[in-house]
Amino acid sequence: MAESAVSAALILVEEVLSFLEREANLQKDVRGDVQRIKSWLSAIQASLKYMDGKEGDDILKDHVSQVRDLAYDIEDVLDEFRVHVPTKFHRNRISKYAEGVIHHFKNWNALHEMSSEVQRINRRMNDIITLDCLRSISLEEGSSSGARVEICHVTPKEDDMVGFEGYKETLINYLVGDSRSGLKHIWVVGIGGSGKTILVKNVYESKNVLKEYDCHAWIHVSRSCKINKVLRSMLKQLCKVRKQSDLLELDDEEVRVKLKSELQQRRYLLVLDDVWGEDDWKSIVHALPQGSGGSKIIVTSPKHNLAKSCVGSPDYYILQIKELEKEEAWDLFCRKAFPSNGGCCPRELEEWSQKIVDKCDGLPLAIAAVGSLLSNKRRIPIEWKKLHDSLGSEIDSDNSLAIISRILLPSYKDLSKNLKNCCLYFSIFPVDYSIARERLIRLWIAEGFIKERGGKTLEDVAEDYLNELIGRNLVVVSKWDFDGRVSICRVQNLIKEFIILKSKEENFVKVLAESDSSSSTDYKIRRLSIHHSKTRWSDRSGLRCVRSLFIFEWDDSFHSSRIRKLLHDLKLVRSLDLEGAPLTKFPEEIVELTLLRYLSLRGTQVATVPKSIKKLAYLETLDLKHTCVTKLPFEIYALKFLRHLLVYRYNFKNYVAFDSVQGVEVPAGVEGLSAIQKLSLINATKNKKIIAELKALVQLRKLGLIGLKREDGRALCASIKEMEKLLTLDVRSSHKEEYIELDDMDDKPPSILQRLYLKGRLHKIPGWISSLHSLVRIGLRWSRLETSPLEALQVLPNLMELEMVDAYTGDKLEFKAETFKELKFLHLEQIDRLNTVIVEAKAMPKLEKLTLCKCEKMEMLPLYINNLTKLQELLVYDMHNNFINRLQKNSEFRDMIEHIPVIHSFTLESNQDWSLQNFS
Repeated sequence: MAESAVSAALILVEEVLSFLEREANLQKDVRGDVQRIKSWLSAIQASLKYMDGKEGDDILKDHVSQVRDLAYDIEDVLDEFRVHVPTKFHRNRISKYAEGVIHHFKNWNALHEMSSEVQRINRRMNDIITLDCLRSISLEEGSSSGARVEICHVTPKEDDMVGFEGYKETLINYLVGDSRSGLKHIWVVGIGGSGKTILVKNVYESKNVLKEYDCHAWIHVSRSCKINKVLRSMLKQLCKVRKQSDLLELDDEEVRVKLKSELQQRRYLLVLDDVWGEDDWKSIVHALPQGSGGSKIIVTSPKHNLAKSCVGSPDYYILQIKELEKEEAWDLFCRKAFPSNGGCCPRELEEWSQKIVDKCDGLPLAIAAVGSLLSNKRRIPIEWKKLHDSLGSEIDSDNSLAIISRILLPSYKDLSKNLKNCCLYFSIFPVDYSIARERLIRLWIAEGFIKERGGKTLEDVAEDYLNELIGRNLVVVSKWDFDGRVSICRVQNLIKEFIILKSKEENFVKVLAESDSSSSTDYKIRRLSIHHSKTRWSDRSGLRCVRSLFIFEWDDSFHSSRIRKLLHDLKLVRSLDLEGAPLTKFPEEIVELTLLRYLSLRGTQVATVPKSIKKLAYLETLDLKHTCVTKLPFEIYALKFLRHLLVYRYNFKNYVAFDSVQGVEVPAGVEGLSAIQKLSLINATKNKKIIAELKALVQLRKLGLIGLKREDGRALCASIKEMEKLLTLDVRSSHKEEYIELDDMDDKPPSILQRLYLKGRLHKIPGWISSLHSLVRIGLRWSRLETSPLEALQVLPNLMELEMVDAYTGDKLEFKAETFKELKFLHLEQIDRLNTVIVEAKAMPKLEKLTLCKCEKMEMLPLYINNLTKLQELLVYDMHNNFINRLQKNSEFRDMIEHIPVIHSFTLESNQDWSLQNFS
């Protein structure tokens, strides 16, 4: 559909229209033309929403394509207008007035040019299909195909049940012999193609299961089910209503009454296959008696988050179907691909067979479909390679792989407009590419996919969207953060192929891989993703409409001059991601991209930022992390929309060193960044005024400061008191022996702070830290406390990670009984005099990882380390030889750590590389 293009154009029309309406000097006919565009877009948007889920024919697709192209043209015309308006043209959600901007146009003809273009667009609108026509076509051509999209029945086969033995046993145990009172609900959830329906069908048809129940029913619910129709089907199956006429005589309320009365004293088994909505689930369950002894309801759903929202008592159980292990996947593939060969893969086909299986990401239905398709192909490597290379197109073709597309399509159709855009966004990234949560969220915001709601920030809403996609099993987590949040994520290969197909249909992104040769296109490119810098882009005219540019892999052939040439043609770009580019200077062409919202030069060698940065009035994210920038110009404060300013660099190879971080100097005036949420790391060594100025930044969620002196503490505390939204605080003294004084916040501590890093000398742990009930991570470095910090920290109810580096001068750390109840990670490093660590009973009951680093006096294992029953990893770095000897499997102390799965010892060699000893 063209819905995303229409929505983006509509948002921009509203912004420009609001600006024009504030300007009394502007001609009314211009405003009238723009208003007509708005009305047309609103009507088209309603029509597209009405048609969502209907396939239609080529005529409908052509008209939808015309709508999308015109929406892009509307967006281009209005963005061109904004380019010619200086930085005082602010978006409405911050700026309240226009300040007579019309008198300061760089180009007085901008308004007249827009007027003529708008009139041309209005004429084109009359030629494009209207709302009523769209609806009639969708009704005539799309009704039957709409049903085809919704339903995908799979015939279960016993030989497709590879790797399901454990799941099957679990299900049967819940269904057989459990006659307790009350109704038990079992949710079986997993991504489309994971085999959940096949699993449940296999169990449901078991005679040993069915004999336990008085009656049973299998109901396919689907995304667009009619509840009353579902209830009638349940009544027919469960209560043995044989004649359709008997059902027709009952009205909807009578069906509900009869269903409850018939089942009240019966033990029934009900399967609700493919449930999508919580309202559907509640409507069905509320129609059933709740006291039926031993009755069971099994629900299959692709949405794990739906299952979590619906469970609410011990009578609920969630069974998550995960991907097959590699051996199981290979076994299933060989069964399907080589049935005449006894399920054995010929040696010459092993390489490409394994690559194909890897692409299936352990999804049984995908593996079975691919294997079945290959079973009919010639058994030569080139045929296998062809299928591997064209797997995405095969998914959408008329063969057995098309089932994968039909399985995934309902999940995609069920997404809201903004979630669809967020899902399609993954088509930008290369295969197997994992992206950090924060980077992804900032990009989504720059694209305009995220809208504030319910008092949440854009970042919070975006994180909800990401969690929604994960809960629907469309996105997988590559790495979790210590506190249970997503750190890095990706999409699985076959889902990626499906997303790429939908992205092409929507003209969402143009991807250029290494083997591609760019050429002119007959459509407008909104996002350009270059997966390898060797790719050449010859059609420079096609760049003018690009809104986002990504380049993911660089080589020596991509010189800065080529980058600058590319940037010269990007007039309307909003997101520019040049991470890792071979740049030593800030390209001057960037500051001419006046609509830019997201700019990343992370990992480049750029050392200075020009004063002309002030031209980027719409900039929201400036990512200069791991660059050589150490100073920002005063003009940075002209960026009133800036939300994320990241300018710091770490430089250490082995141990944490005090001078291993580089921050950035900023001039006085930081209070001008009123929208800033992340500000890190600011070097306050030469400019102390900014510490007091920080109190104006009330939207701050993360603050990083280095170069602090003892006398700066009072001013810093006063500023932090005003930051009621602060979640992360990272402060570092000017040198290793300098004290940090943060004692003046006892009356108003940062109550919702979650992460705290104090790097420098401390007389004592500030008293207010013990009141931080939301704190999940704390790092103390070079504190050199004379008394143990554990007394102050053990009262923190939600602390999950504790890091101490040269933080304590004593010789003993004692973790008392029933303290640090949520702690999962403990890191102790360079505590020079430490020789004894005591772990009392029920201390740190959830600890998963213990790291001991260069505590040279420590020769004994932590006393009562066997109390840490959840410990999964014990990692030691450059510890005393006696300590390492106690890790040996023949050591008399070995029984204390026998329960720990991973025990590794690392020693720093003379060549500065680590050597590993595995004691697991």
